[in-house]
Amino acid sequence: MTRKLSDDLQAYNQSLLIAPFAGGQADGLSWWKNLPIISEIHPLKAFSVTNLLIVGHAGEVEHTFSDLGITQSTRRCNLSVDTFET
Repeated sequence: MTRKLSDDLQAYNQSLLIAPFAGGQADGLSWWKNLPIISEIHPLKAFSVTNLLIVGHAGEVEHTFSDLGITQSTRRCNLSVDTFET
């Protein structure tokens, strides 16, 4: 499987004009899903679809800012910018 994936990556990077990876479109996920190749023969297809299905988000960052809002609230009005800096 690893060897097939390596071969697919080399073929893909050499030229997008050579089958089976010829063509392309703006929506990468639908291009990979509709590519008329079998994932067992070309594992790069399954790998690419899996990667493109990962949804990036900023949940942890939003949680941190939410916590900061609680810390710097009127409930804790004894905290000021000077307190945070020391």
